[in-house]
Amino acid sequence: MDQTRASSRMATGGRLSGVTRHPGFALAAVVATGVLVTVQYKRSSLKRNERLQKNSPENPNLYVSVDRSGGGI
Repeated sequence: MDQTRASSRMATGGRLSGVTRHPGFALAAVVATGVLVTVQYKRSSLKRNERLQKNSPENPNLYVSVDRSGGGI
């Protein structure tokens, strides 16, 4: 390995070499992270909205818990 390549790898910490070698893997990791963040956000949003409706001071007796399993009657 020549000196300039070794010094440039040391300067960047060698971190980007894996991304440039495997761009498909990097893209899959970014997409998977995005999906995970979206699912977690939706889950916390549903939980927060249900809690707010349940503890609403405006309509305290109008809350009905909904079964979200999709089983029906």
